[in-house]
Amino acid sequence: MNRIESIYSFIDVKDKVVDVGCDQAKLSLLLSQRGQSSIACDISINVINKAKETINSSLIDLRVSNGLESIKENEADTLVLSGMGTHTIIDILKNTNLRFKKIITISNNYHNILREKMNDLGYKVSLEKIVKENNKYYNLILFESGHFEYSEEQLLLGLNHVDDKMYLEYLNYLLKKYNNIKKQSKDKNDDIDKMIYLINNKIKKAKI
Repeated sequence: MNRIESIYSFIDVKDKVVDVGCDQAKLSLLLSQRGQSSIACDISINVINKAKETINSSLIDLRVSNGLESIKENEADTLVLSGMGTHTIIDILKNTNLRFKKIITISNNYHNILREKMNDLGYKVSLEKIVKENNKYYNLILFESGHFEYSEEQLLLGLNHVDDKMYLEYLNYLLKKYNNIKKQSKDKNDDIDKMIYLINNKIKKAKI
C-alpha cells in the first residue's frame, strides 16, 4: 500500500475532505471512484491547470490556494497535508481559523516537533502508520481534536501504530541509521545516544 492508498484508508466515506498540496489530485481521484466528493488544492496554478486537463469529475473541486486560504468554513472536516515539511504544515494551520475533526499528515521531517506543535494547536495523535514506498519510509499520522501528555519516547518515536511489523522494521532502520551517525561522529552526542537508547528500548518492548 503506497502513501496515497494509505491516506485513503484513513478516510471515511462521509468525511468532507480537503487535500492541500494535492499535486496531481490522486487522492481525490481515488475518493471519486467510490462516489465521494473532495476539494483538491495547490499553491501552484500550473499544477491545478495540469490537473484540470486530465480530470473530468464533478466530484473533484480543483482550486488554487495558498494553504487553506480558499477554503470556507464548513466546506471540509477532514484535512490532508502530505508531501511537505513539518514547519510548512504548522504554518498552514497557524494561518487559519478553520477547525477539523481530523487531520492526516505525512511529513518528511521532524515528526517529534510535528506531534508537539499539533498538540499546542489542539490536535492529538490518534493513530500512526509507517508506509514504505520505493524503499523509503514515511510516517503517516492521523490527528484528532484534543490534547495529550506525551512521553519523550512517544514524541520521538510515535504511538498507536497500526502495523506492528512495519513499525518494527522502521525502528530497526532508525537504529542502524543512528548507530552509523554515532560511528562517524568524533564527538560525544547526547541526543544521538538518547535516540539509540529509546529505539533499543522500543524494539525490546515490541518483541515481548
